[in-house]
Amino acid sequence: MKKQILDLGKTLNREEQKQINGGFSCPTYDASHCILCGGHPLSNGCCLGTKETHMCLSGGIFE
Repeated sequence: MKKQILDLGKTLNREEQKQINGGFSCPTYDASHCILCGGHPLSNGCCLGTKETHMCLSGGIFE
């Protein structure tokens, strides 16, 4: 049983681990611009938000 549980996934390479652990950077925005678009700014400049938030930040038109 233990062997079956241990064999459920695959071993991730370094790049895959970085993606899961947040090893990639996000586009940074001014906090006021982030808030204006409905996002939540983080201290590192990242802006958390929905698809609509990121469309607003990038200047795209959301349909």
